[in-house]
Amino acid sequence: MIDLSPVLEDYLEVVLRLQREKHFARVSDISTTIEVGKSTVTAALKSLSRKGLVNYRSYEPVTLSKKGEELAEQILLRRRIIKDFLEKVLAVDKNRVEATACKMEHAVDKETLDRFVCFLAFISRARRKGKTLREEFSQFIDGGIGNRSCQQCIDEYLKVFEPESN
Repeated sequence: MIDLSPVLEDYLEVVLRLQREKHFARVSDISTTIEVGKSTVTAALKSLSRKGLVNYRSYEPVTLSKKGEELAEQILLRRRIIKDFLEKVLAVDKNRVEATACKMEHAVDKETLDRFVCFLAFISRARRKGKTLREEFSQFIDGGIGNRSCQQCIDEYLKVFEPESN
């Protein structure tokens, strides 16, 4: 696996999305999407080109190399898994999921990502009364279960981390 900075990973993602939409990307399209200057895009594309991940030449459309496309697909899959985890496990508000997943995707290693997938598969299995763990958790977040609310559980859990007083 090629070691890329989070910024260069984001460029690969954008090129892949534009390539899917238009069959290629232009510096101006990338610049608009990422909201940076064209010279910044050009520098990033030159770096990605040196790594063999994009086909880039001045004033020509940009495309991903086979290796670049495979890596970009892996990056997008990582983001989709994290988004799924945030939405289905943690019930994070949909308005925050994309930005949070974008930040997390660069930090999550393969082993941890595999655990996310394993847990997602686990919670999707039906449990008692035909409800999945995710459905039960969503119910708990929304209104608690029995006489316990989500916030009460959070407070109880965090007490473990409070400094002990003498």
